[in-house]
Amino acid sequence: MSMDIPNAFIQTLMPEQEEGEAGLLVDYMIDLDPTYWDFVVIENGRQVIYVVILRAIYGMLQASLLWYRNLRASLEEYGFVFNVYNPCIANMMVNKKQLTIRFYVEDVLASHMEQRVLEDFFTWINERYGGLKEVTCTWGRVHTYLGMTLDYSKKGTLKIRMDDYVQRMLDKFSVKFKEDDKQETPAGNNLLGVGKGKLAISCWG
Repeated sequence: MSMDIPNAFIQTLMPEQEEGEAGLLVDYMIDLDPTYWDFVVIENGRQVIYVVILRAIYGMLQASLLWYRNLRASLEEYGFVFNVYNPCIANMMVNKKQLTIRFYVEDVLASHMEQRVLEDFFTWINERYGGLKEVTCTWGRVHTYLGMTLDYSKKGTLKIRMDDYVQRMLDKFSVKFKEDDKQETPAGNNLLGVGKGKLAISCWG
């Protein structure tokens, strides 16, 4: 099964700030809500509002790391042991079979031989992180995960495709290609062309 945890960063608390630390909020907040005037201070001739961020916000430098620590701590509490070579893969034995998860930020891919084990894990993760919005889950043998199509339809075989992802990139790209457009190398067509600029002379010595 593959899952998407909603609002992952917002579910992550910021660490307590030491005395004297603060975050800057830009002046336009006053235009959005005039009551912010009560909190304005002048520094170097500029209006400044200091705020304390209580939860990780997407775009903050430390948000991804804080979320990772949050999710990892929860998974270890559940019983997972993390891979020493890849910190985004973890395993645990359930009914003498391995439950494996891989994740990238809030996208989680889980597998086990027994459906019931996956259902229990989904119930737990939804209870833990589905408070703001329910965790979405896809079941079955074909999954779209991080731009890849993972196809487990044939027993003992995994087919990985990315043609849909490439097609979406082409559709959004500003330059439109025709079916008969070809390029032998990634280099430009003028790579080996004779330049028309003035000769530059270098002196070493």
